[in-house]
Amino acid sequence: MHFDISQEKGLEEVWEMIIKKMGNEANQICSNSSSFYKTQDGMECSLRKLNGDLVAICYREKNRNKGYRWTIEKFI
Repeated sequence: MHFDISQEKGLEEVWEMIIKKMGNEANQICSNSSSFYKTQDGMECSLRKLNGDLVAICYREKNRNKGYRWTIEKFI
């Protein structure tokens, strides 16, 4: 699952898009257990349940429109 977003958008907008893309499964995600973090080649986000179980990993790459493409890999 993917979505594109401009470079000017902050993490709050990215979070909203991730939750929107997750659909019904978004109800299982806890914002306090989830986190954004920097990696060597960009930024990622781990989506977790309240008990800490991993639901999905999200990572970003640059796209052709000088923005970012976020990819969501679900584990449920």
